[in-house]
Parts: sequence; structure tokens; C-alpha cells
Amino acid sequence: MTDTLKASPGGRSRARASAREMNNSDDEDREQQFDLLTAALLGAAVGAAITLLFRTGPSGRRPIGPVIGAAGRGARFAGIAGLQGARWAGERAAPGARWAAEQGREGARWAAKRTASGYNAARERGSEMIDDLPIDDVVDSVREYVDTAREAINDVVREEMSDLRKAVRRQRKRIGI
Repeated sequence: MTDTLKASPGGRSRARASAREMNNSDDEDREQQFDLLTAALLGAAVGAAITLLFRTGPSGRRPIGPVIGAAGRGARFAGIAGLQGARWAGERAAPGARWAAEQGREGARWAAKRTASGYNAARERGSEMIDDLPIDDVVDSVREYVDTAREAINDVVREEMSDLRKAVRRQRKRIGI
């Protein structure tokens, strides 16, 4: 909520903000600082956990070593079971594939008989229909949609860049650069 607008000597208008707006910006700054602090603490915790997992212990082995070994054994057993399953399915798939191929051939023959007459009719009617299409109108409307979308995207990018510049200026001013 602004109280008054005054023109500065440079021609830009300055707005005095009420106490409520100042509190909102302070709350946003605090929230950003808490987000940064939370990210730093999470990074430190993840780094410490990874360090503890990959360090060498008193016996000279890494604590993650047994986990990796167990995962490797599990992967080997899964590979063996997968190979056996593939062999089992392969033995049963060949007769079914032969039957499906025969049914497919019969269906293709049936469709071929009915497709030729439909293709000829569509070819004859298609040449008449293509002349009736308003191609210029379609091109113009698509061009308008694309131009409108491009302008909207440019506006959003321009606003975001402006906001980013303002935020950088605020942060520089806050830390004294």
C-alpha cells in the first residue's frame, strides 16, 4: 500500500511504502536466509554421512564394503534367475508366435481386399476436399498465435530479468558492495 507518489529529479517516481510492505520484505529476506541456512546444514549432514561411509575403518575396510558385496551377490542371483526365466519363456513362446503369425497373415489378406476400394474412393474425394481448405487463413491464425506467445514469453523474461537485477542490487547494497 503506497501513501504518495513523488517525482524524483531524474524523472522516476518514488513511492513511499507503508510499514506493512516493509515487514513483508523483511519476512521474505528472513525466509531466504533460513532457506540458505537449511541448505547449508543439509549439505554438511550429507557430506558427513558420505565421509563416514567411505572412510577406512580400524580393520582397513570401508564400512560400505559389505553393503556393496551383498548388492553384487544379489545382482548375480537376479541375473541367474532372469536367465532361467528367459529360457522358460523362450521354450513356450515359439508355438504361440507361429500361431500369431498365421492369424496376422489371414488378417492382412482380409484387410487388403477391403483397402483397395477405400483407397481409390479417398483419392478421388481428397483432391476435391484439398481445394476447399482455407490454407491462407490457417497460416495467418497460426502466425498470430506464435507471435502472441513470443510476445508473452518476452514480457515474462523481461520482468524476471528486471526482478533479478533489483534483487542483486538489494543484496549488494545490503552487504556493502
